[in-house]
Amino acid sequence: MQSENSLTDADFIALRDLIHKKTGIFYTDRNRYLLEARAREFLRQNGPEVSSCIGSLLNPATGPAEWNRLISKITITETSFFRDPLQIAVLAKNVIPEIVKRREQSGSRLLRLWSAGCSSGEEAYTLAILLAEHLKDQLTGWNITIFATDINEEALEACRRAVYKTYALRNTAQELKGRYFRTTSDEKLIIRDELKRLVHPERANLTDAAACKKYAGVDLILLRNVLIYFTATTKSAVLCTCYNNLRDHGYLFLGQSETVSGKDHPYKRIAFANTFAYQKAPER
Repeated sequence: MQSENSLTDADFIALRDLIHKKTGIFYTDRNRYLLEARAREFLRQNGPEVSSCIGSLLNPATGPAEWNRLISKITITETSFFRDPLQIAVLAKNVIPEIVKRREQSGSRLLRLWSAGCSSGEEAYTLAILLAEHLKDQLTGWNITIFATDINEEALEACRRAVYKTYALRNTAQELKGRYFRTTSDEKLIIRDELKRLVHPERANLTDAAACKKYAGVDLILLRNVLIYFTATTKSAVLCTCYNNLRDHGYLFLGQSETVSGKDHPYKRIAFANTFAYQKAPER
């Protein structure tokens, strides 16, 4: 290494390419400083040579634990409940009522939703709250599964605990806090059990299409602010996985700055008030 805070060109490329192969996350030369900053503690704890760090990642005995530790450093876990109010409003007023009505018309009360790249779970539990608000006392009569997936095991553990600081609920209406959370002795908020049971936190790599087949047949996918970390090729593959996993007429929501492009993805762009989503049109 050139210094405590930077990598040699060769070390940067070696570490970047290994991370890309394992996770799909790609650091360009332009955002090289982000990798150096985020991986600094991991590299420091593994010794001065990047080769020794890579060796520990590739070692079958140490690799799994080391990857968990590295991924916890290089992935961003900043999120909150009811993030992006424009999309939340559309989910509450348009999309959730539509998919519930469609399932009822088909004679089924099975709902499957997927928060992909869920971080510490705020997004997945927001979906649970929106469903509870719409279904009200009928909630227990539905078979609901909200898959909450991420590659960051530390974030997933936080999702499993479902205990949050008040700052994570800064965009949450007070009446919803009282209805769906309990206050802990140290003034944190914990999701009530009737909603917690709907959310299934699982480790999943979005670049592994075969492993992601278990999320097939979902009515809604939230993949917000995830694609920005992928190359164009990886982005295309992940969008294809999502398309294949959606039910006909199912919806995909991306981050506000993200779009679906290219002929390989036959998503239908659906415009709502002040935002948009993508829908899987049934094959003719």
